[in-house]
Amino acid sequence: MEHLNKQQLILLTLLVSFVTSIATGIVTVALMDQAPVGVTQTIDRVVQNTIQTVTAPAQQTVVTKTIEINPDEQIVSAVANNSNSLIRIYAGSANPADTSAISFVGLGAVISDDGIIATDDSIISSDKNYFTTDSSGTLHNLSILTLDGRQIALLKLSSGDEKSMGLSKVSIASSTDVKLGQTVIYIGGEKQNEIATGIVSNINTRNVQIDNSTSTEAVVSSIETSISSNFIPGGLLLNLSGDLVGIQSDYVDSSLTNLFAPSSDVENAISTISTSTKKSQ
Repeated sequence: MEHLNKQQLILLTLLVSFVTSIATGIVTVALMDQAPVGVTQTIDRVVQNTIQTVTAPAQQTVVTKTIEINPDEQIVSAVANNSNSLIRIYAGSANPADTSAISFVGLGAVISDDGIIATDDSIISSDKNYFTTDSSGTLHNLSILTLDGRQIALLKLSSGDEKSMGLSKVSIASSTDVKLGQTVIYIGGEKQNEIATGIVSNINTRNVQIDNSTSTEAVVSSIETSISSNFIPGGLLLNLSGDLVGIQSDYVDSSLTNLFAPSSDVENAISTISTSTKKSQ
C-alpha cells in the first residue's frame, strides 16, 4: 500500500466500493427472498412513497375550472339585449293628418341599422298608414317596403327616427340551426313586454326549386313551439343566445297561433329589397 501513489489509491478505493456495493446488493436480494411477505410489502410502500415525494414537485399541476351556464341568466340576458329591438305597430286611415282612429295591430323587429322593421305580413294592408310610438307616446311614421303575400312584410322608419328612439337591430340566426327540443323565448305584449319560454316542438318544411335546375331542396316554412301564450302577430322568437329565429305569423294558418315564420323568411325579404335597389340603379 505504501508503494501506491495518490491516483492508484483513488482507483483502488473506487474498486473496493464497487465490489462492496455489488456484494451488498446480492446479499439484500437474497435476504428479501427469504423475508416474510409483510416485510417486503412494507418496504415496497416506503420506496413508492419516497419516489412520489421526490418526483411530485417536478410535475406540473393542471387545474380545470368548470363554468356552469345558468339558463335563467341566458333568458334574462336575451330579453334585455332585445328590448330595444321590438316595436309596436299601429294602423290608421289613409289620410296622414287623421290620427284619431289609430289602433294597435301587432309587433315588429328592427332588423337593420337604418330602421327597417320585419313583421307579420297578414297585419299589413296597402290602404292604411302605419305608425309606431316612442317612450313619450310620440307617433313615428312607418312606410311599407314590401307587401307581396309572403309571411314577412317589411316597414321602415323615417330617416333618423331609429336613433332618436334608441332602437337597436336584432341579431338574426340561421333557420338551419333551429333544432327540435331547443329552448326558445317569446317576446310579445300589446302595452309592455311579456315573456314566455318553451321548446321547439315541430319544424315544418317545404320543397323549393333550386335556381337553374330541376332539383328541389327542403327549407323551413314555419316553426311550432310548446309555448302557451296570448301570441301577438309579429312577436319575436329568440334562442338562448338572443338571436332571432322566428316572427309570429298568422299568414300560413290563422287557426294555429303558435306558428312562427322562420328567420330565413326575414333574410329573403331583405334580399328582395337589395335586388330591387340594384335593378333601379
